[in-house]
Amino acid sequence: MKFYSIFDDFDEQAIATVRDAGGELTVHPLGVPRPDSVRMKSILEEYDGVFIGTSQKISEDMFESISSPRIIATASVGTDHINIPKDKQSLVSIINTPKANAQSVAEYTFACALSAVKRLGEGAALYRAGKNNKSLRRKPEDLSGKVIGVVGAGNISVKIMEYARFFGMDILCFTRNPEKHKELEKSGVEFVSLSKLCSSADIISVNLPNNPGTQGIISKKLVSEMKQTAVFISVSRLQSVDTDALLKKAADCPDFYLYLDIDLEEELIARLPEKDNIVITPHIAGGTVETRKRMFRELAQAVVQLF
Repeated sequence: MKFYSIFDDFDEQAIATVRDAGGELTVHPLGVPRPDSVRMKSILEEYDGVFIGTSQKISEDMFESISSPRIIATASVGTDHINIPKDKQSLVSIINTPKANAQSVAEYTFACALSAVKRLGEGAALYRAGKNNKSLRRKPEDLSGKVIGVVGAGNISVKIMEYARFFGMDILCFTRNPEKHKELEKSGVEFVSLSKLCSSADIISVNLPNNPGTQGIISKKLVSEMKQTAVFISVSRLQSVDTDALLKKAADCPDFYLYLDIDLEEELIARLPEKDNIVITPHIAGGTVETRKRMFRELAQAVVQLF
């Protein structure tokens, strides 16, 4: 079977896994821009399988000429960037990596939370201005004893709750199916409504897939119920949250910290307020060196099982 990896840094161990199993693997040339939609269509037509990321949008029209089985292995948790026409779905196997980035994203979440409660950004700005700690708007605080509200109960959320227990935090969780997570309840997690979570939590962490059931889940009303001193951290797609309401709250309340890790949105960039309590990063939470290796290796192992 012939495979193409759009990653020019595809892990050597993952490469060996595919080739040792008898697969042919072409790795995208180093320094060459990743395939555009036209090139991606031709790759799907030429190869039995591809290794892609969320930047590669797979659209239905790319399957017009495909009549034999294909494998799409995506180095991501979500698969909403892959759209297969209904009449070709039986031909396509999609493999993702739902667990590989959990630790990295959980670490990112706590990096945000610690930066906020320890007032790192404000403190650095004061020092540059020649001011001492007496000028802090609010004194630094500890995470211990604070309430974290985790929206979602998937792999990332579970890892975040594990870290929260280490810090001595009280844990609230919203999930539509709490009965499926009895082990979390046994560990001290309290399942609550989304409204109670948003109004009660000092730290709010949103970790949800992008699907019709999650779009708009963090509404303007829920944002209004959040504490003016809350720290809001989302690694979910923008469609999950009311971005305008969050930005307004952060602009109006200097002690409300907003952290979003999302794909680049030119329209959003153009209207971002210049506020120290607003930090938006370009989808880096799960993109660590270690996560990429885990993803590539997991995908390679899963792909060869389909040979």
